[in-house]
Amino acid sequence: MNVTVHLGEPFWRAVGQREVTLALGDDAVVSDALSALGKQHAALAAELANGEAKPIIFVNDEQAALDSRLADGAKIHVVWPVSGG
Repeated sequence: MNVTVHLGEPFWRAVGQREVTLALGDDAVVSDALSALGKQHAALAAELANGEAKPIIFVNDEQAALDSRLADGAKIHVVWPVSGG
């Protein structure tokens, strides 16, 4: 299956582009997509694992857990957590 990963600030800077297409296995979950992304872009893997805050993941505009199943054509958004006051 193919999924599209949209990278928000500051994550896209580690990759040099805001969108990446990944080919994953049929039973892939969000953590598989992040792992594949990290293998392709080592700087991003380090940022995701050791950054100031863990990213929030959305799949098709719904917040998702690392074990959330993916479907062919899914759109994954990796965004920086934001709080306000």
